[in-house]
Amino acid sequence: MLGRADTQPVVLIADKLLLTLPEAQTLTGLSRELLRDAIASGELKAKVIGKGWRIKRTDLDRYVEKLF
Repeated sequence: MLGRADTQPVVLIADKLLLTLPEAQTLTGLSRELLRDAIASGELKAKVIGKGWRIKRTDLDRYVEKLF
């Protein structure tokens, strides 16, 4: 059993400020390929932090708005 100091707080994907690519996929329903293409073309801002891409929630929201 873990003590309280050993547990991480649970943050819902919808409440996160920075998202991983899989979290962005889950939140938007868009494919990994579409998101990666958008990052590569500069349409969606993202940055590699650690071992994976991180996308600001506000940038993801703007990108999705431009799709429609």
